[in-house]
Amino acid sequence: MSRRLVIAVVSDLHCGSTVGLHPPEETPLDDGGAYTPSKAQGWLWSHWLAYWKRVREVAKGADLHVILNGDAVDGDHHGTAQIVSRHPGTQVEILKMCWEPVLEATRVKSFAVVRGTEVHVGPLGSAEESFARWLAGRGITVPRQPGTKNHSHWHFKGEYGGVVVDATHHGRMGGRPWTKLSGVGTLAAQIVMEYAQDRQQPPDLALRSHYHQITDTHNAFPTRVIQTPAWQLATAFVHRIAPESLADVGGLIVSIAGGTYDVETYVARPARTPTWKAA
Repeated sequence: MSRRLVIAVVSDLHCGSTVGLHPPEETPLDDGGAYTPSKAQGWLWSHWLAYWKRVREVAKGADLHVILNGDAVDGDHHGTAQIVSRHPGTQVEILKMCWEPVLEATRVKSFAVVRGTEVHVGPLGSAEESFARWLAGRGITVPRQPGTKNHSHWHFKGEYGGVVVDATHHGRMGGRPWTKLSGVGTLAAQIVMEYAQDRQQPPDLALRSHYHQITDTHNAFPTRVIQTPAWQLATAFVHRIAPESLADVGGLIVSIAGGTYDVETYVARPARTPTWKAA
């Protein structure tokens, strides 16, 4: 009997954002000051720990693998004021601080790092490449980008226990609640058709991110496409273009045995703005 595998899938941590994932400790700044995380970031952190607790429960007795599917840091972008520091090294340090307690408490067999949006993670995914090299330096198996010495990928494809998983950061999703599924549905159909044109077997599971909301084609096509949740709350940009929209906070837990897989989702929703009542 083949060994059971579990894949923990997270994306869009946006470490370095004042509404992104941040540990409870202060972040020291270059001038001697420090950034103190907000109450909202404390809420994110509590769910980050709860998610990994659940991962360890599901992965007990199994080999655990991790896929980080892009936008690990927030970067210095679009003139935003919602970042801890413009120093890219500071943002990568926050990213490491978020992962250190996870790696200490969780035995990880492999850790694949997918590059996100360059405006967030730097040219050629420099922040995520730096992080992936840090992981490798800790003795963790980090799959290399084929044909290069890079530790991070624009497009990662891996086989886990007979299940082929395809991961890249940018996916497709409708911008309205009633069109969400049309985006991932057309993407799933496109993946299947393009592999068929090349007379190749399409992937079993395609992971996409970037939109901060979870959407899933389930069994509608041979390739199942899942848009993953995120670890960042609404930014000023989101408040402007989609004030009604709330991020889905969380990750996926993929269990694989006997060449088949099941997906468990961990999703938390932030509360909406409370209503003010006139006296």
